[in-house]
Amino acid sequence: MVQFTATIHKFGKKGEKTGWTYIQIPAELAQKLNPNVKKSYPVKGFLDRLPISGMNLLPMGEGDFILALNANIRKGIKKKQGDSLFV
Repeated sequence: MVQFTATIHKFGKKGEKTGWTYIQIPAELAQKLNPNVKKSYPVKGFLDRLPISGMNLLPMGEGDFILALNANIRKGIKKKQGDSLFV
């Protein structure tokens, strides 16, 4: 299991991702989760103490991925842009 702390970000104007709230998963951590995969893939685990499953990491280029945090997730973790999150 990979554990790390991430900062919650929000896209400004970025095409279809405009306004999305997300955390970034750097390439080196993504490689530990699913080596040599460059496409979207499902993950499960915890965001702080909130269990998640069936969510997909989305590739962002250069080997980095993001995990989008929808409104239900943000309410469950009670956090917003700029806050830290234990993953």
